[in-house]
Amino acid sequence: MLFLSGRFFLFWPVTALGYHLVPRRWKAGWLLAASWFFYLCAGAAYFPVLLFVVLSSYAAGRLLERRPRRGLLALAVLLPAGLLFVLKYLTFALELAAAGLAALGLTVSSPALKLLLPAGLSFYVFQAVGYVIDVYRGDQRAQRSFLRHALFLSFFPQLLSGPIARSAQLRPQLESPPSVTWDGLRGGAFRFLWGAFKKLVIADRLALLVNTVFAAPANFGRLQVIGAAVAFSLQIYCDFSAYSDMALGSAQTMGFTLTENFRQPYFSKSIQEFWRRWHISLSSWFRDYLYIPLGGSRRGRVRQYVNLLVVFAVSGLWHGAALTFLVWGLLNGGYQVLGALTAPARMRLRQAVGLREDGRLTALLQMGCTFLLSTLAWVFFQASSLSLAGQVFARMVQGPLWVYASAGVDRWDFLAAAGALALLLAVDWAEQTQPLSQRWLKARGPVRWASALALLLATAVFGCYGPGYDAQSFIYFQF
Repeated sequence: MLFLSGRFFLFWPVTALGYHLVPRRWKAGWLLAASWFFYLCAGAAYFPVLLFVVLSSYAAGRLLERRPRRGLLALAVLLPAGLLFVLKYLTFALELAAAGLAALGLTVSSPALKLLLPAGLSFYVFQAVGYVIDVYRGDQRAQRSFLRHALFLSFFPQLLSGPIARSAQLRPQLESPPSVTWDGLRGGAFRFLWGAFKKLVIADRLALLVNTVFAAPANFGRLQVIGAAVAFSLQIYCDFSAYSDMALGSAQTMGFTLTENFRQPYFSKSIQEFWRRWHISLSSWFRDYLYIPLGGSRRGRVRQYVNLLVVFAVSGLWHGAALTFLVWGLLNGGYQVLGALTAPARMRLRQAVGLREDGRLTALLQMGCTFLLSTLAWVFFQASSLSLAGQVFARMVQGPLWVYASAGVDRWDFLAAAGALALLLAVDWAEQTQPLSQRWLKARGPVRWASALALLLATAVFGCYGPGYDAQSFIYFQF
C-alpha cells in the first residue's frame, strides 16, 4: 500500500478516526492491527520476516536487561542482521566471491538465488538493532508489553521507508498516547499535502528526464547529461523528503511526533554538514551505533579517517547490494577526509583572495561546491553499474554539447518542474527559521485555506499520474 494510492486514502482516515474514538487502553492494539494490515498489503509473504524481527528483538531485550552479556548482545544483533544479509546481500556476496576466484583463474558459477526482499527490511532491522543495543547499554529499559514493542517496530507511517525511530523518542508516545489537537490534524494534513506535491509534481517529473538520459547517455549531449545528473540530485531529495513529510504528517494527525529526517541539505556548506541534514535518522544511527563504538575521533586522526570510511562504506551497502552503492558511500566518506586534510590550505586561500570566513559569497561558494560534489556522487547511486556511471562521466566531458533528441520531458514538463522547484527553493529557505506547517498554521484563515487549496490544485493539475503514466515508486522502498 503506497501513500499516494486510493487504498491509503481510505485506510488513513479510517485508522486515524478509529484511533481517536477507541478507548485509551485499546489505542495501541488498534494501531498495531492497522499497521500490520498496512504491511500485509505490501505483500503477505513479507509478514513472517517482520514478525521474526519483532519476536527476536522483544525476547533479546528482556534477556539483556536481566543479563547484559556481550555474547547475548552479539546474538541479538546477528539474528536480524544475519537475516538482512541473507535476504539482501547473499547473492551479491556470492557474485563477488565468484568474480574473485575468476581473477585467480578458477571458474566458479555463482548460484542464481531468487530471494525475497521484504519491504522496509533495512529500516525495521536497524530500528530493532538500535533498541537491543540501547537496552544492553542501560539507556532504555526493556519493553515488557509485546504489543507496544511490536507497534514500535511496525508503526505504519515509518514502517517502509523510515524515519528510523529511536526507542527513547517514540516509546513514551506509545505508552502514553499524546492528545490530538485541531492544529495537529490540520498541520499534519498540510504537511502530507506538501509531500505529495514534491513527489508528484517535482520528483516524478524529473524522473522522466533522469531515467531517459541514464538509460543511454551516449545518445545525448554534455549539457543534457549534466542536466540529468543535477536533476537526479533534486529528484532523490524531493522523492525521499516527500515520503518523510507524508510519514510525519500522517503520524501528526494522530498526535505522534516522528524524527525529522531532512533539514534543507542542499544549503549545506560542507559534505559533513550535508550528512547532518540528509536522512538524519540514518546518519545519527550510524554515528551512535557504529562510528562512536569504532572509536569515533578519540583515537587520533588516522583512526578517525578510517572510521569515517568504514561507516560510509557500510552506509553505501545499506542502500543497496551493488558496487555502485559502495563507491557512492566511499566517495562521501572520502570527501570528508579530504575536506579535513585540506581545511588549513583552504582557509589560507580564502584569506589570500580576501574572502571573509562568514561572508555571503563564501557561503554561496561553499554551498555550490557541496552541491557539485554530492551530485557527482549521486551518479553512482543512480547508475545501474560502474560501467554506466563511467559512461555518464565520460559524456559530461566528451561529445557534442547538445543532441536534438527527446529526453523524456517536453517544454511544459520543463516549465512545470522549474516553477515547482522555484517554490521548493523558497520554502526550504524559509524553513531554515520555521517549519512550513507551523508558518501555515500561524497564517490568517483565508490565507491558510487559499494556500492549501492552491497546493492541492497544483498537485492535481501538474502532478504526474493517470492513464499511460508509469508511476514511480518511492526510491527508498528498494532499501
